[in-house]
Amino acid sequence: MNFTVDLEYTTCSPQDGLPFTEETFCRRSIPFTFDVKEVGIALVDLWNFGWDDGPFDEELGDRSFERDRSHAERKRRIIETKVGPLVNTLRDMDFQIFHCNQADFLKHYPQWSQSTTDEERQSLSANSASSENLKEERNSQWHPQEWVDSWKNQHRELIWRMEDWANIQGKLYYQISIPEPVEPQDGDLLVYSGNQFHRLLAEKRIKILFYMGFETDVCLMNKPHGIRNMSRLGYMPIVVTDCTTTYEAAETLDGLWKTRVTILNIEAHQGYSVTSEALLNSLKILK
Repeated sequence: MNFTVDLEYTTCSPQDGLPFTEETFCRRSIPFTFDVKEVGIALVDLWNFGWDDGPFDEELGDRSFERDRSHAERKRRIIETKVGPLVNTLRDMDFQIFHCNQADFLKHYPQWSQSTTDEERQSLSANSASSENLKEERNSQWHPQEWVDSWKNQHRELIWRMEDWANIQGKLYYQISIPEPVEPQDGDLLVYSGNQFHRLLAEKRIKILFYMGFETDVCLMNKPHGIRNMSRLGYMPIVVTDCTTTYEAAETLDGLWKTRVTILNIEAHQGYSVTSEALLNSLKILK
């Protein structure tokens, strides 16, 4: 079954009949026709912080949250009102759903065994290659390691308060699960790494990936199964703009500018974007 959807992008180059200025770098759209069998739905880091059954520590209180309460509540609203209903519709139309998350969270779901090979499961317990690479990189730097550790530790502490907050809050991560509206269902697949995702996609001959989840500029973008890496491998990533967000700052919160700028960067360098409404409207022909 095929469907046609208008995908959005923002120009960064001269346009005929318009002055070559930043004011003319406007959002545009172009129609694409896809085969449902060649499309995957990638759900990245949908966690239950801020839910009734979510990670929480009485002593930490609101500081139990991954970032803050408003951020957790915004993500919950997106899951309940946008991601959940859209994913259910897509699943009913035989789109392949992929839950891209941490292996420690995913291995508790029954879909884990059908999503991974024996070799992949065994490799999770031995990750020596990455530590070797890090060792080689450190040996190649000319500046003293003591100086590097000093400034990096100071920076981490200033941003993340590692000693008296982040390290304590991080212990709550073992309580994380996928929220009920988007829990894995029969036929869904679980993804923990870029190589495993690439294998699953190749087996199913999937070329196009619609991305939803959090955080737009961090995990959705930069995890091994995220937009940057999968675009590098040749897949077409499409971010569903109202099905994602990230943690904002005082100067970006009004307008959610960190989220919006990341979407612009995705359009410029990796792929396209679409709204959930536009995607749903394009699928009406399949019903």
